[in-house]
Amino acid sequence: MTVAVAQTVMEVETLGVQLRVEADKVVMRFPAEELRNELSGQLAFLRTHRHEVMNFLRKRDVIPTMPHGVHLVSWNLKEPPVAIEVCSLVTDTALFAKTTLQQLQIALATPQRWIGWPVPQLIDRLAQVGVIVALEAKGKENDERDKRRINADR
Repeated sequence: MTVAVAQTVMEVETLGVQLRVEADKVVMRFPAEELRNELSGQLAFLRTHRHEVMNFLRKRDVIPTMPHGVHLVSWNLKEPPVAIEVCSLVTDTALFAKTTLQQLQIALATPQRWIGWPVPQLIDRLAQVGVIVALEAKGKENDERDKRRINADR
């Protein structure tokens, strides 16, 4: 998929156009008919790259929402089965990625709770099935909360 396809899809969606795949067609809905004329160049580009647009929309629909504080770097699921660590074999990479992201969300929201793996290992397990994420830097708000928590513990 080209970057131009993703950028064009996002550009027309920002203006209110709804894109979705139905069967083997890309369906576009416009909030106002005059918008169709204004976007004629972008729509011609999307029609020319119809198959890439369908692939982009399908992939985008299966990527779950990232937990707060996590930035998706790459989502390229590997073909199952995927060996995870020494004794694990993943046969449904999408389900594994989704549930591991849920575990990561819990681990980040409640660090004192044990959910099976520490945050770095959860991130590594995601990478092993083709999902690359990075933790976002803490903001001043979180730093202040952490300082209050440390001072309260003293």
